[in-house]
Amino acid sequence: MEEISEYFSGNLRSRSDSVASTCTESTSSRLYVRQRLAMLMTCVDDLDADDKLHAQVAKTLDEAFLVCRQTAGRPKKDQFRLYVVTWNVATAEPPDDVDSLLQLSSPKKPDLYVIGLQEVKAAPLKFVTDLAFEDSWSHLFMNTLAPLGYIKVSSIRMQGLLLLFFSKLEHVPFIRDIQVTYTRTGLYGYWGNKGGVSIRLSFYGHMLCFLNCHLTAHMNYASQRVDEFEYILDAQTFDTKNTPRILDHKVVLWFGDLNFRIEDHGMLFVRNCITSQRYNLLWPKDQLTMMKQKEAALQKFEEGPLDFQPTYKFDLHSDNYDSSGKKRKPAWCDRILWRVKPKEEGNEDGQNQEETNKHKQEEFPLKLSQEFYTSKMEYGISDHKPVIGIFRLELRKMYKTPLVQVSAEGEWSADFDALITYSLLQSFPSSAWDWIGLYKVGFKSVSDYITYTWVKDDQVSFSDELFQVYVNKDEIPVLGGECVLCYYSSNLQCIVGISQPFKTKANGQIEHICIKFYCIKEQRIQDIKFWRQELNQKFEEMVQEIETLIIFKSRVERALESCSEPLQVTLQCLTERQKRVAIDLVHDEVEEELLKEKEVIEGVMVLLQRTLEQINEQIRLIRSVKYYLEKDLQDKFKAERIDDFCSLLTSASSGLNGSISNYTSYGTAVTPEEWESLCNLNLSKAEKEKNNSLSLRALVDSLLEQTAADMRRQYETTGRAFELRIEETKTAKAQLENQLNELLAETANQEKNLESLRVAIAEKEAPLKVAQTRLSSRSQRPNVELCHDPAQIRLLEEVKELANHIERNVNASIECVSENLIGMTKMEIQVHNRGEKHKESCSLSTSWIFFTLSVVLNVTFASCLTVVLWNINATIECISENLIGTTRMEIQVHNHGEKPQEISFSLSTTWILFILSVVLNIIFASCLIIILWRREKYTKPEDDDHVYMTAMKREESLYETIKMSSQRF
Repeated sequence: MEEISEYFSGNLRSRSDSVASTCTESTSSRLYVRQRLAMLMTCVDDLDADDKLHAQVAKTLDEAFLVCRQTAGRPKKDQFRLYVVTWNVATAEPPDDVDSLLQLSSPKKPDLYVIGLQEVKAAPLKFVTDLAFEDSWSHLFMNTLAPLGYIKVSSIRMQGLLLLFFSKLEHVPFIRDIQVTYTRTGLYGYWGNKGGVSIRLSFYGHMLCFLNCHLTAHMNYASQRVDEFEYILDAQTFDTKNTPRILDHKVVLWFGDLNFRIEDHGMLFVRNCITSQRYNLLWPKDQLTMMKQKEAALQKFEEGPLDFQPTYKFDLHSDNYDSSGKKRKPAWCDRILWRVKPKEEGNEDGQNQEETNKHKQEEFPLKLSQEFYTSKMEYGISDHKPVIGIFRLELRKMYKTPLVQVSAEGEWSADFDALITYSLLQSFPSSAWDWIGLYKVGFKSVSDYITYTWVKDDQVSFSDELFQVYVNKDEIPVLGGECVLCYYSSNLQCIVGISQPFKTKANGQIEHICIKFYCIKEQRIQDIKFWRQELNQKFEEMVQEIETLIIFKSRVERALESCSEPLQVTLQCLTERQKRVAIDLVHDEVEEELLKEKEVIEGVMVLLQRTLEQINEQIRLIRSVKYYLEKDLQDKFKAERIDDFCSLLTSASSGLNGSISNYTSYGTAVTPEEWESLCNLNLSKAEKEKNNSLSLRALVDSLLEQTAADMRRQYETTGRAFELRIEETKTAKAQLENQLNELLAETANQEKNLESLRVAIAEKEAPLKVAQTRLSSRSQRPNVELCHDPAQIRLLEEVKELANHIERNVNASIECVSENLIGMTKMEIQVHNRGEKHKESCSLSTSWIFFTLSVVLNVTFASCLTVVLWNINATIECISENLIGTTRMEIQVHNHGEKPQEISFSLSTTWILFILSVVLNIIFASCLIIILWRREKYTKPEDDDHVYMTAMKREESLYETIKMSSQRF
């Protein structure tokens, strides 16, 4: 019990200190265990040694301490942050800033950066230049990461594929066995536009492999992409026994533009899911997810959830998906996957479980987990968005000391030769080609040395454990500075030892000059950086302004294009309205509004066209300013690099120029004041054009708003005019229909009257014929028998009565017809007066209807009257002949003549008929005069009802056409 208490108390204190130092990182469960242990200690003190519970507690504590010993004996794992970037840059030049891409502002700094790029510009001349020097993308990442303590450990490029590996300086001596390789898959394996590049290395004894791929594009080649990936896995081999193939490494990170697309779903559904951030609806149709279910090679790899919007395909410098004619469907083309080599099965040779677990922990002391997986939407230089993945790598270091320990002996100065001391801490395959390089603190890569010395050739003394190497003073930088020494192994192709930072002093004779030059140079560099930042800011503003103006230009172009259809509709309305017939072809309010609408639209189009020309001119001016800003930026960037290069020159540097004959001609183009004024001139021009652009954009906004309001207002006015005109036409048509019905009814009445007249005349024809026959027969009496006897008198009275009766019927008919004609004329005048309120169209149609009915009635009446008059004339002629014969007989008998009264009767009847004819002709002439007077003013269509129906339908059709095109306004 005492041993347990001693072990418990001693270990508890030592562990409590370590726990307290990391208390903020402990979990609640561990704090709870500590509280329970404190309570247990109190309970143990209260227990009796003879109590059975005391023995049980002691046994339980023994078992607990045994577990603690086993846990304490395990090797502790270290954690590292691994930052992976993949980006298809679409041959674009690198942006000015990648801080957001690399998350440099994050408090948790990564230990390793792995950056894979696709479609880096690989034109023949540029590709050769990049092979001789570092490419622009590598320069950008090195310049960004080097000041933060990262160096480029390795890189590989195959045409457009580029893979970069950066590490913190403290891990560099423990990164060994670096090898790179590549595989082409484009053009049947002969072209490197598609394929894969890889870097493999040993990180604290654990084998890691990074594979950057660019696979075949397009929707229908999912199986071919899988075949290419399997081909890359089989084709890439490394010159090592333990890990000759990619899948032999403990950790494999596979990333790049894998070009897997989203199947089945239509464009609208995909974009709706993206807008609503329901990405999980798209995962089942992702080709990579689908292929992983049936391809064994893919099932070995893991991937985090795709909780970010698809990274392909975007319009340049925009967050909008493809708006070109191809309309490519969005897809997660850019991916990051990983694979951890699975643990081997435990043996079954009778070993206990503790030995098996210990063997597994020593065999696989590594764990990889993903902490973050997303895209960076703020970068728009490519149609792809970059994708980043942050991993936590937990492993047990297989070695904690570097292969070589290097240090600088004594004080280093450009006035004296220097010594380097190094010792081999572990055995490794050294070579005569090993060298030690002198680097400035913050160097970018292995080749970024100031000077170097060969280990074997410049070695001045050695022992079994300690070696010294000589460094000439001419190779030490004259300006001095903070430096480090790095031992580079040619066989391992890596740095195996790094010294602690130390300072070198400048040459005493030129120290004053160098310090003065350094101060001037630093001030000059600060000035250049200041103006470069100002110019770069204005340059970005100009680029943004150009993009904004292009957007405004497209808005104006769309507005101008949308005006053409309303104009065509208006012109079509005017053309259709010209087809109206006769009296409907009137210059009404609708016509005026349509002409006004035509003028408004044409005026808007002219104004928009002029504005479009102004926008084009402003874009041209801003592009001109942008060109000079860009040229000035390039000059300042080159000047800054030249000054940086000059600050690193030493007397041992190669390529020094000893001739100073033309020194005075250098740098005398402008004075510093002129240089500053030129920079300020570019900035002022840029600011001026920016203000002009802002004013133009405000003008475009107000112009579009005002023109849209004007067109909408005129459209509504025209629509109201159409509605009013259609309503008036419908009202006129209804009135005409009513008047027509009344006239038709009156016509039917007159036809009945005429029919009654015919019947009455027909009824009198038989008695009249009898009377005529009797008179005719009695007129043939011979000689004196032809006397005017009572019978003859009665016959004459009968004929007279019949004539009077016919005359009364005829007069009644004439009066009826006259009244009807007068009534119709009055009705025509009333309709005419009402028609004046409806654009004079109704009265004209009514007049023509009255005219037609008058003609019909007159023709009918004339026909009947002709028959009656013919019969009356025949009767009168017969009676006249009889009277004349009788008179002649009386003259012969009485020898004196006396005018008979019948002749007076015949003459009075003729006059009556003549007077009636004159009255009818006067009435008919009056109607005809009215009709002809109206005919001189208007032209009557053949069919009024058809004309008005056609006009009304045409007005309604044009109105509906304008309504349908209102959206174009």
